[in-house]
Amino acid sequence: MSVCRVALIPCVLVWVSALASGCASSNLASARANFFLGRYDTAAASLSVETKIDMDRVLFLMERGMIRQAAGAYTDSAHDWIDAHLLADRLDYFSVSKQSTSLLINDSVLSFRGMSYERSLLHAFAAKSYFALSLWDDAAVEARNNIDRLQHRGKYPDDPYSRYMNGFCLEMSGDRDGARVQYNAANALLGTSVVETTTGKIGACTYGPTRAQAYTHELICFVGIGRPSFAPGAGTDRWRWGPRPYARIRDSKGVLLGRSISLNTTDHLSLQTRDVNKTMQRVKTVTRIAVKEIAAEVLEDEYEFAGELLRVLLFALEQPDNRRWQTLPEWLQVARVPCPADLDQFSLEFVGMDGRVVAKQTITTPVTKRRNAYVSFARAF
Repeated sequence: MSVCRVALIPCVLVWVSALASGCASSNLASARANFFLGRYDTAAASLSVETKIDMDRVLFLMERGMIRQAAGAYTDSAHDWIDAHLLADRLDYFSVSKQSTSLLINDSVLSFRGMSYERSLLHAFAAKSYFALSLWDDAAVEARNNIDRLQHRGKYPDDPYSRYMNGFCLEMSGDRDGARVQYNAANALLGTSVVETTTGKIGACTYGPTRAQAYTHELICFVGIGRPSFAPGAGTDRWRWGPRPYARIRDSKGVLLGRSISLNTTDHLSLQTRDVNKTMQRVKTVTRIAVKEIAAEVLEDEYEFAGELLRVLLFALEQPDNRRWQTLPEWLQVARVPCPADLDQFSLEFVGMDGRVVAKQTITTPVTKRRNAYVSFARAF
């Protein structure tokens, strides 16, 4: 094969990858925009046709799982997230051909596998869907899978929210010893004994003596607030939420049960991950620039104009891979508060900047019961 024909190969790859990423980005952008507007059916429809673009399949499943959970399609959302982490695990055994292509173009031509923390949160959010279906053993399976992932995370950040979720899943399945280990891990990451390791209770969730203290049951609500800084519309939302939002929880009679506590933020996890990636990415970028220059020089020896054109094309595509799971909440919170034995609904007051109530919700579903515990989750944008 001539030098000229060899040099055309990366150009074709550039053209194909540009078309592919454009299609995927369009569908994802539409789905995300509708999700944040609360149009869950429309958002799901944007991702209803299985993409043929393998490199974004994991990301499609992450986003669609979140959309389906918000719409109350808990079985479908759990299946999307399970499929996502199984596919991401298979993609860990990446192809040499795609790695070579990434050295000529950029990392966006590689199949998206998700950040380490995103893959951990796949298990945590799938567990929440299983809570809604009262499938406690299935939630425990997700917890054990997540524990294994966190144990093999390398230099990537651990997550107290995921650790608490793992502990709670194990507690609900009857594995109190396993739960205690995870609650201890959450405390170690938080740097304080927020969690009672024998019970999973969170002391900071209660305000002190109230009428709720006489209640014999408890409500555990996993609360998500806002959107990460890299999600569309995040900048305009920051003035509403401020730096430390939370949710106040009341029962159907208006009794104040307590509040949610933030165990982590998506931005914090993302920044920690970026710090780990910096050195590795710097080396790869330098290598990629060198490879591109060599490819252009090889063609330039025979066809000066063609070599310069290839150089322009390849270096124009020298950009970072910014694909992210954007429908994740920014603040990852938990409330574990006393509640009446006959709880069938409760209300949330989401408190943002300057103590103002930004949003209110009445939760009737999901509210599932396991022994003396009611379990639910909620989200505010």
